[in-house]
Amino acid sequence: MISDDTNMNSSELDNYYNFSFDEKTRNEPIALEVTFLAENQKIYQYGFEIKNKVIVSEWLYVKKVNKSTSIFDRDENKVKFNKSYKAKINKFDVDSNSLFLSLYRKIEKDNEDFKSVYDWFLNSYYLDLGNPKFENRINHLISSKIINDKEYKKRLVDFIKVFDLGIDDIEVKTRDIKDINNGVLSRIELKAVHKNENGEKTLLPFSLESKGTLKMFYLYNFIMDALEDGSRLFIDELDAKLHPLLTRYIINLFHDKEKNIGNGQLIYTTHDITNLNKDTFRRDEIWFTEKDNYGVSELFSLSDYKIDNTKVRNDATYNKDYITGRYGAIPVFEEFNIDTNAKS
Repeated sequence: MISDDTNMNSSELDNYYNFSFDEKTRNEPIALEVTFLAENQKIYQYGFEIKNKVIVSEWLYVKKVNKSTSIFDRDENKVKFNKSYKAKINKFDVDSNSLFLSLYRKIEKDNEDFKSVYDWFLNSYYLDLGNPKFENRINHLISSKIINDKEYKKRLVDFIKVFDLGIDDIEVKTRDIKDINNGVLSRIELKAVHKNENGEKTLLPFSLESKGTLKMFYLYNFIMDALEDGSRLFIDELDAKLHPLLTRYIINLFHDKEKNIGNGQLIYTTHDITNLNKDTFRRDEIWFTEKDNYGVSELFSLSDYKIDNTKVRNDATYNKDYITGRYGAIPVFEEFNIDTNAKS
């Protein structure tokens, strides 16, 4: 996964993640758990708890016929496999700072369960597009294939043409071939090729194109990888700098079975409700986040939400009902008065 490039030191990070208004919860470990369908068509439940950089517990379950069966459970540094599970070693002592999932994946590389779970995380990508530093970092990642792979470049240009009719082609020049590092170019010169009313070509530095066009250009590889390879793409603030119809276009790529050949998954956050409707999403695909008076967030699905003990209908007007507060999860604003007599 790609993580944010931050200037925080380890001490600051500890304070950041351990921050809480509640003394009791401040001393509790942080937990992460995910349930997913892997490529081997098994449903896994994997999670761990961590406190002060130490793994407190870790677990892996597999779901069989509506029943979850343990593969392993970890309590601090002690790991035990389920008795019925065929493992090379049934008991392990592990380092307090290491996840057992990663360790055992190296010990028994051909283990189907550990490989499937490990690969699920390995093939998941997180993009924080609401963070200027992170977005700037993404905007310097360009595949070297744009130079020597004509078919790749053609597909990229065709993708850009879908939403920017003014671009006819992209001209690529390398400033220094030595700048190619690990398949990614750090220094290349890009120019957008436009045609004027007489059909004559004019070149414009690509950096002068609209922010939306630039964003789609740099998202291309991530989107195509997810569609073709079946990876998970987590995007924070996907709609930033994008027209709502362009956001819908990206969503529809993942809904189109002919284009989403790898069965990739898009999970994104947004404040835009334009695409919050039954034609774009099922109820179980829509999740809301609501903060209480203490800043604690609750996450809930529209499919589970009830109004007067009745679930939301699948033909409801989700966006209109949401903005009127029927589902909660909307900001509550206090009255703010400006003293016109005050002097600056």
